[in-house]
Amino acid sequence: MPLARQRDGVRPLEAGVRRPRSALVRTLAHEALGAVLALALAVLALRHVLATERVALLWYDGDSVLLPLVTRSVALGQPFEWAMSPALFFFPELPVYLGVSAVTATPQQALALNGVLVLLAVYAIVRAAANELMTAATRPARIAVSVLAVVLLTMLVLTESSATATSLELASLLLTTTYYYGAVLAMLGTGVLVLRTVRTGRASVPVLVTLGLVAALTTASNPLYVPWSAGPVVVTLGLLVAARRLPWRPAALVAATLTVGAVVGYLVRIPLRPFVSLDPSTYVHPERAGATAAFFAALTDDRAASASGDAGLLLMLLGVLLSAGGTVWALRARASRTVLVACALPLVTIAAVSVGVVVAGSETPRYLEPVVAMPLLALVAVCELTRTAVRQTRLHRPVRALRTLLAVGAATVLVAGVAVTPGTARAVVEARYTPVDCLDRWVDAHRSAGRDPVGVGQFWTIRPLAAYAEQDVRLLQVRDTFDTYPWLVDLGAYRQARPDYVVIGSGDVWTTPVEDSLGRPATITHCTGYDVYDYAGTRGADVLRERVVGSALAVLRQRGF
Repeated sequence: MPLARQRDGVRPLEAGVRRPRSALVRTLAHEALGAVLALALAVLALRHVLATERVALLWYDGDSVLLPLVTRSVALGQPFEWAMSPALFFFPELPVYLGVSAVTATPQQALALNGVLVLLAVYAIVRAAANELMTAATRPARIAVSVLAVVLLTMLVLTESSATATSLELASLLLTTTYYYGAVLAMLGTGVLVLRTVRTGRASVPVLVTLGLVAALTTASNPLYVPWSAGPVVVTLGLLVAARRLPWRPAALVAATLTVGAVVGYLVRIPLRPFVSLDPSTYVHPERAGATAAFFAALTDDRAASASGDAGLLLMLLGVLLSAGGTVWALRARASRTVLVACALPLVTIAAVSVGVVVAGSETPRYLEPVVAMPLLALVAVCELTRTAVRQTRLHRPVRALRTLLAVGAATVLVAGVAVTPGTARAVVEARYTPVDCLDRWVDAHRSAGRDPVGVGQFWTIRPLAAYAEQDVRLLQVRDTFDTYPWLVDLGAYRQARPDYVVIGSGDVWTTPVEDSLGRPATITHCTGYDVYDYAGTRGADVLRERVVGSALAVLRQRGF
């Protein structure tokens, strides 16, 4: 009997242990499935970019190779005296790229991995938003909605295939390292933190500290965070407080935290000023507002005329409709404050950036990236509104049909992702920038003869060559007058440099023909897409050193390096 009592007492304890353990296993399995589906979608998006002309923007564009060039400069031990754009890419782009480059063999591999990680980060942030918006829903439902948001983003990427950044192809820019993915992730993350504050009805210290850090670090690196995120959040909360849909105290604390964080970020930019090539105010030209509106109207026409442009525009319009329609629905249905904010914030953001770009007179499409990113929060909110409406009407059959449809969709995404993964991995591993081979051979031949050649060239021609050449190939960026071009380049590389050859691209335009400025070169080597004019031992080499290095030293002194 005592033994029987002992066994009877043990069994409930064992059962009590097993139930939480099995629940944990189910939870991990569900989350792992969501992450795997998001990874499959990211691979599909990457595969599309690699298979179209868009690959040039990912790997070989003059802007896209910035972080590979920074990493190369750091590896060579050059002084960190970079002339950046107003977006410094110090947070989070540079640390992330340094991490992925440490575990990859080539810049192509690092850039590809970086792009996949960004899309996974989007999924993670949207997944966090689903936790705030769909508290009464099951975990599989929240995961399904989060995956659906990434499906929408991936579908947008699949409609984009041109090689230019000056089009309305905005979703695929997230796969690149220098078209502001950091500000986009910070914008989405800020939205989630705001939703948490609204849901709980209190601005907790951890949330406020995190908000302040995100605002300060992102603003210091990229001032676009203010018009993209901090400003729309403050306006949205202010409007809803005035409409008595939100309590004023947590809203005021969030607004104050974002304001202080942005101000701190701007103050941090003061000591970073030597690294900034242009003041952000130089991008503001209100007098060009009319021309800018016409410019974007023409871009929309061009997008519609492309092969999949109509589908892309419809998907972008769907995002806007989700934000606007969701806001109206939430107001009429007296939905939760969290759902209302999740719809209203994207709507205010879209309106702010769309009007702001036109008023600022900026003909830069990538400033409209929030138009494709912020509606992902509205999508989750609309799904919650739909779920609530279905529960209230007790439409069980459509729910069962939807579950079946989601299961089929998930299986399709998984199979497609698995199918394209080997080809995608092979394309990334085998990727080579073949035009650089000619320059590598040329430099190796002269180094074998005891010479240390240093070349110069224009932005669009030499930047991919500089990023993908062998480590001992040194190229300096110049204008069409042979003066130093201090834009996204390490000015420290110009110190003590002795340039003696010129790389001339097939599309380069020079103010004065090169031979008129430098004289006849000693030799001319023809490569694919460019020529190498060798001025070693000629008067042209002296002119190059005087103009290039002299102008670089003047810029270095001006910047305070």
